[in-house]
Amino acid sequence: MVIPLIVIKFSSKELWGSFVSLLLFSLVALQIINWGNKEYLLRQFSQFPNKIKADYSRILFTRLPLVFVFSIAAAFCFPFSFCVFILLWIFGRFLTHSVEALIIYEKKFNRAMAIEVGSFIIFCAVLYSLIPKLDLLLLLVIYSCYQFVKGMLYFLVFQNFLSYHNLSIDLKYFSLTFPFFMLSIFGFLASKIDVYIIDHLGDKIVTSDYQVINSLLVFTMSLSAFLYAPFTKNIYRNSQPVIQKTQRLVALAGLGIVPVSLLIIYAILGFYLNLRLSILFYLAAFLYVYPSFVYGIKVVGLFKQHREKTVVLYLLAGTIINSVLSAAFLYFGFGITGALFGSAIAQLFVLILFYFTDFEK
Repeated sequence: MVIPLIVIKFSSKELWGSFVSLLLFSLVALQIINWGNKEYLLRQFSQFPNKIKADYSRILFTRLPLVFVFSIAAAFCFPFSFCVFILLWIFGRFLTHSVEALIIYEKKFNRAMAIEVGSFIIFCAVLYSLIPKLDLLLLLVIYSCYQFVKGMLYFLVFQNFLSYHNLSIDLKYFSLTFPFFMLSIFGFLASKIDVYIIDHLGDKIVTSDYQVINSLLVFTMSLSAFLYAPFTKNIYRNSQPVIQKTQRLVALAGLGIVPVSLLIIYAILGFYLNLRLSILFYLAAFLYVYPSFVYGIKVVGLFKQHREKTVVLYLLAGTIINSVLSAAFLYFGFGITGALFGSAIAQLFVLILFYFTDFEK
């Protein structure tokens, strides 16, 4: 979230708006490269703790060829001089995402924080020193090296979980985890499709503003997962009443967290982007963000019951509604607020679907 604010503040919205196309490409690529990795491994680690090293190593190696597939695909979308750095970017993120399940399951949050903060401070120092020379290629170089270094640090810190005799490609993994993959894709599209639509319109300044807004709101949504992620294995191992109690606590916490977060976002948008958005925008923002605090735990409950397909169908419905409504509101001139209202309506629809799902099944 901080990186676009730095670039916009010390360089220009146009530069960040141009970088968003690279960012969106990498995000789609990584959704496919990750292929249900975190969600599947968290369930595997919780249910079969004696196979942690074997599962982690096998799935890491199985997904590795996808990194090179998308690095080659980048050559057809961007200038050839960008491709090496896009490879570094994607490979670094691949390594980072690969250890997410280990961090959550083993609760290695201090190590993760040290890597994140340390690498980010170095990145900011390098970026700030090169601000006068900054253009799209140089920004890509700095950002890609940052992602690569961070990914390598994660890999080295968690290398003890690597089992070299389990480094084999398991093609069955892709069919076995297909529901988790679809869940990840539709969840991603449900939160990002409006950014793609705005980017497609071609206005770099609007794209820059909305990408920052979307990142801030999606981060606020992810706070719900931060509340329960450390206890995921406990959720898998406990009864339905415990899951329901946890869900109620997270929903109540959201009633305090979301308004405070929106006040912070209001300050950020005013100070960094010089944006003064209407009360309707912040109402839409609340309706967009808060449902994740209500149904997040229910998603884990469905995973526990091996009902990933139900979650996929709900998120697919949300993605379709989001796409249609956001595009329509933008077409009829409702701007950023209209695009966000389309996303909010989609989120409320998904919430209703989860609310009427029988979780005792």
